[in-house]
Amino acid sequence: MLHHRYLYLTGLPCSGMFFVSQLLAQHPEINSNYLRSPLCDLLLNFRNFLTTNPELINQLNQDFKGTMERSLLGMRGFINGWSEPISQPWIVDFHPQWLEHLELVNLIDPDFKMVIFVRELGQIYGAIETQHQKTLLLDFPDKLASISRVERAQKLFIPPGIIGSSLKALEQIQDLEISLQERLFYVVYEHLMTNPQEVLTELFSWLNLQPITPNLTLINFELSNYSQSFGKYVEEPYNPHQPLVNYLLPKRFETTIQQNFTWFYQTFYPGLL
Repeated sequence: MLHHRYLYLTGLPCSGMFFVSQLLAQHPEINSNYLRSPLCDLLLNFRNFLTTNPELINQLNQDFKGTMERSLLGMRGFINGWSEPISQPWIVDFHPQWLEHLELVNLIDPDFKMVIFVRELGQIYGAIETQHQKTLLLDFPDKLASISRVERAQKLFIPPGIIGSSLKALEQIQDLEISLQERLFYVVYEHLMTNPQEVLTELFSWLNLQPITPNLTLINFELSNYSQSFGKYVEEPYNPHQPLVNYLLPKRFETTIQQNFTWFYQTFYPGLL
C-alpha cells in the first residue's frame, strides 16, 4: 500500500483548485506545493506501456495474474519512492485529469480521498474568454485562438475540450457505487470564494484533521503555472473586499450551456434552472 495519504484535487478549470492547494499547504499535516503534479501523467504512461509493450504483452500471455499484480506493485512502488522525502502524512496531488481516472486511482490507492471543484459553467467560459483577450499573443494548447468565439465555446465544451472532458467524467461519476461516492468531496467555487474558511473547515472535518484558520494574505496567485495552461486557464485572485466576479455572457450562450448540461445544473445549481 501507499506510505502516505493522498488527497487528489481535480475538477473543472478556473474553479479554485490552485487557491485551495495553497490553503491546504498551511496545515502542518499536509504537504502541498501548489504545482500540478506529474504523477497522473506518469501513471497513464505506465499503463500505456503495459498495454503496448511487446515484452510486457508476452508476460501477460504467459502469466496474466502475476504480471498484473507486479505492475500494480510497481505503480505503488514508484509513488512511494516519489514521495519518500516528504515528512507530512498527507500529500496533495493536483491534476485536472484525476477526475477522468477515478477507478484507476481507487485500484492503486484504495484509501484515496478526492476533492472535485465545480463552478457555474457560463462563468468558467467567461473566465477563459476574458483571460484569452488579455493574452491574444498566445494560443490555446488545442489551437483555439484563431477561431470565432462561438466556435471556441463549442470546442471548449465538447470532449476533448478542457471543460467538456471534465464534464463528461463528472457526469459518469454520478453513476458509480456509493462506496466510491463517499470518497469524493465537492467544492462549489461560489461558496469557496465567498466563505473559504467554512469550506476549509468542512474539508478538514471530512479528512478527520484538526481545522486551522488559514492566513489568506499568504495566497499568491502569481504562482499560477502559465506554461501548463498557455496563460488561458488562470484562476482569478481571491479578494475578500470585492464581490464575486460575474462575467456577462450573450444570452444565447447561457441558454445553450444550461440546455446542453441540464444534469449539471440539476445536481449543483438547481436554483439557476
